Amino acid sequence: MRLTRSKFISSLLFVSAAFAGCSCSLIYEDRGDCPSGLYVRFVYDYNTLRVDLFKDHVGHIQLFVYDENGNLAAQRSVSNSDSFSPLSQYGYTVHFTNAELPAGHSYRLQAVAMQRDWDEALASPGAKYRLSPSHSENSESMIISLDHDTQTITGTQQHAVDASAPLDTLWHTLKVITHRPKDGVDIPDMDCTTAPYSIYPIEEQMVEVKADHATYATVSMIRDTKHLNLTLRHVDSPKNVSADDYEVKIIDNNAHLAHDNSVLTHDSLRYTPYASWTSRMLSDNTVEVEQIHNGNPGQYRSAENADEREIIERSAHFNLMFNRLVINPDNKDDNAMLEIHNKKDGKLVARVNLPYILSQGRQAYEIQNYGQQEYLDREHDYRLDLFLKGDDWMMVELHVLSWSKRIQNFDL
Repeated sequence: MRLTRSKFISSLLFVSAAFAGCSCSLIYEDRGDCPSGLYVRFVYDYNTLRVDLFKDHVGHIQLFVYDENGNLAAQRSVSNSDSFSPLSQYGYTVHFTNAELPAGHSYRLQAVAMQRDWDEALASPGAKYRLSPSHSENSESMIISLDHDTQTITGTQQHAVDASAPLDTLWHTLKVITHRPKDGVDIPDMDCTTAPYSIYPIEEQMVEVKADHATYATVSMIRDTKHLNLTLRHVDSPKNVSADDYEVKIIDNNAHLAHDNSVLTHDSLRYTPYASWTSRMLSDNTVEVEQIHNGNPGQYRSAENADEREIIERSAHFNLMFNRLVINPDNKDDNAMLEIHNKKDGKLVARVNLPYILSQGRQAYEIQNYGQQEYLDREHDYRLDLFLKGDDWMMVELHVLSWSKRIQNFDL
């Protein structure tokens, strides 16, 4: 039975744009009476909230479509702007006609996303993600690289990452699901993205485009860019702490991401804070920024005259951003390391197995039973408090929302 235009539009309006749990419906462009071709939507529900945050976080998407031989068959780029924000709608879809993607063939979909237009991001300060030209050659040649100095830092094999600005956020393809509408019109909702997950075998990721009805696919995205807020406190001398006294860095060999989002361990990177500042807590429990050493501390309250209020404690704060974090539970030497040195004498104050420490945060979501890597991939914003005693660290406190855990140095 052929649907009239009015009935077709009514059936689409029946599907609410609001979502419950992890489900979310598609928003359409005008397709005429009988839809055909390939319609692709995107979700970012692979997070600890387990809801689709794509419309709230993503401002740019690049979609690449490869044929059965791995050759690039079509591509599309969509960005939000001040005047038009298509990606801010739930279930926004990209449409490929049968002329662009002939029916009777299977295609692999690969998408990368940013918070803003890719070209705009490349023109701004700081290290940038760059898509290798080889992505146009075949589906397994796509490599995304994070900018870093071509020369290694003296005395090390580490390459410096420009920290003059925060990193732009990168999302990569996690998996692709093809939907089979019952009558060629009704669109099924998308369930939560589950894990663990692998894109292999690749054949299961392929989307077969049919000639007799429209094909619908959903690309689930994974966020690779991470953020860490680190605070240093001193047990013996709580007033004598300054962010300017410490050198903080993260060492990891995660400069490149392959087509399957695996980390290519070619180059060892050194990440440093894009912002650092010293705060003070006063006798009336007011906490304020006393001195900004680097960058912008953001929403934190600036210092005023302390008047008669006594300074009770000072803390050193550092904000860092870095690429995808992968844990090797069998060999901690392969893991990213958070290193802190005292600038005055060069002494190593702390060396922390970063993915091991951060993955403990999965205990805040005990009911979900996350594995270490799954939690590291779902979470993107971390907070650590490091407590110093003398010239060494004695424990670290990990915060996840209202949950926190203290881990002693010897636990590592």
